[in-house]
Amino acid sequence: MSGLTRRGFLGALGTVALLGVSGCGLRREATPLAMASGEAGGTYLQFGALLRDAASRAGVAELEVRATKGSFDNLDQLVSGQADLGIALADSVASRDDDLVAIGRVYQNYLQCVVRDDSDIVALTDLHGHRVGIGAHGSGAAYTAGLILEVTGLREGDDPVDEVELGIQTASDALVAGEIDALFWSSGIPAPIIAELTASPGVRFVDLTDALPGLEEQHPGSYLATALPSGAYGGSAETPTVGTPNYLLARPDLADEIAAGLVDVLISDAERLVPEGSVGVQYLTSANLIDTAPVPLHPAAASRYRHHYG
Repeated sequence: MSGLTRRGFLGALGTVALLGVSGCGLRREATPLAMASGEAGGTYLQFGALLRDAASRAGVAELEVRATKGSFDNLDQLVSGQADLGIALADSVASRDDDLVAIGRVYQNYLQCVVRDDSDIVALTDLHGHRVGIGAHGSGAAYTAGLILEVTGLREGDDPVDEVELGIQTASDALVAGEIDALFWSSGIPAPIIAELTASPGVRFVDLTDALPGLEEQHPGSYLATALPSGAYGGSAETPTVGTPNYLLARPDLADEIAAGLVDVLISDAERLVPEGSVGVQYLTSANLIDTAPVPLHPAAASRYRHHYG
């Protein structure tokens, strides 16, 4: 089920009693919540800061936005109760069996394989035998990059990829220093730290779409063919790549009024929740916010979407 055709699905959920979420009934005293976000230099943390400001303005919650290693770290913090909200890639979520619910599908990540301008790496298969930063341990980028190397056979043979788990800042520094030959990063675009690389020493992006059939076999519905738009990073050319949805998640026990209030924020502040300068596809639309399958929507969030969209 996807897009506006999911009205019937939302309607079937029934009416959820919401205390203090309609109109001016939103709670005046904002609830403190911890949100697991992402690494500095990426869009998870940017989005978290924008959501924090919007939720505070609306009186819905006071978010403590935490820097983390990424999707798996965020999922662990949610499940353990260390965080109340978290953002994670669809394939990271699909690889586990956590008891979590979604507040919405908030935007698309672009998987980016970055090489220096002077590199001999042109195609995905050229990564054979090269040292590659796949992302930080516990990040969604590392998980998806690992799957790409697996399904394309780049981990096999006499000359496999030499994989190293590096956070984005460390990987960026290593690419500049010539200590790695490529890095993978998953984010909205442009990611600030990748934008710095395009200015100096100059980088290119590798087409990743040959991996899509194998990825889709692993986690059906978690990936789509997309492209880094021309000029997304300075004078960069359009480059086909892999897109993955991001979900804003919570535990099922998140208070109904908070879940509903966050839906109001996602809808009313949609434009202000997109990091400044972002290009490409964003999901803060009525057609996509509710499309979180196979993760169920929080019942109060579903009821609130039905209130807005019928």
